[in-house]
Amino acid sequence: MPGLELPTQTGAGDVFEHAQKSLSGKRIALVGFSDADSGELARIVAEANAFTRSLSAETGPSADVLKPFELILVNVESAKGTLWASTEEAADAMHRCVAVGSAVALLNLAVTPSVPYREFCIWPASAEGLLLRCVLALRSSGHAGSRPVPLNSTVVLADDDASITALVRLALQRNGMTCETASNGGEALKLIQQLRPGAVVLDVGMPDMDGFEVLSRIRSTPELAQTGVILLTGCEQETDILRG
Repeated sequence: MPGLELPTQTGAGDVFEHAQKSLSGKRIALVGFSDADSGELARIVAEANAFTRSLSAETGPSADVLKPFELILVNVESAKGTLWASTEEAADAMHRCVAVGSAVALLNLAVTPSVPYREFCIWPASAEGLLLRCVLALRSSGHAGSRPVPLNSTVVLADDDASITALVRLALQRNGMTCETASNGGEALKLIQQLRPGAVVLDVGMPDMDGFEVLSRIRSTPELAQTGVILLTGCEQETDILRG
């Protein structure tokens, strides 16, 4: 039915509006992508009035050519064996980098010693999905250092997708954090109330109680209200995340 398409079209328009506000005029480097992927990435980024330049994976993280760019998208598959896979060499550039690649490549990045990329984007991705990652990476880099590292290193992770749970849990553990997991919102809320974690990672579309409802419960409980919360979403829900 034609009427069923309207919410999706409206949501996509909201995503592009948010993306344009955040990314308009920004310079984004594309490191290690094929000509075809670079062209598609450039097309998507141009919809947010941002500019791109394609560079080879041999262009090191500390190269002068990268200094003017607000964001750097790195193809982690072509970056294997280069300075982009070196913690020491890439550390200074990580606050503005998004790791891009297949789900398997990003999972491998999480389970092996590697550099702490600001954001991750499974590629190929929808235009909305890619722009969301760019907006979140830019937002995070703009607030880098503004919040002290919490003394409580326990994180509650709630997601009904086992592969996403594994990816995020391993990334957290790699960075020295204790991670407790739940597969739905009800379980997550109970864990949060019991453990009083330093941070919570919530899937927006969980069963039983969605991520926004859990977030609302956290914020309305005085002893939990200051808990740091990160929301995860699939490609269909970028509007909710950007609005949040």
